[in-house]
Amino acid sequence: MSWRPARTAHDTMTFDPEGLTRTQREGDACVACHKKWPRPRIRIGRLPDGNALFACPECAEALLPQDDTHSLPRRVAFF
Repeated sequence: MSWRPARTAHDTMTFDPEGLTRTQREGDACVACHKKWPRPRIRIGRLPDGNALFACPECAEALLPQDDTHSLPRRVAFF
């Protein structure tokens, strides 16, 4: 089992490195929009060799699967 930070152990997506540039594969550019500055910080997946891939916040929101659970307001949860 991997003890990496949240969302990086078993539930991350594996990307095919063929369509990525060297800077994207090294984590220095967003995997979607190629933005290099500020350096992307959101880990969204990995390559088959285990290297992490990163995305900028705008692209990560579109790439990461959305959580379908909705929390209830406190007054409803504690009736």
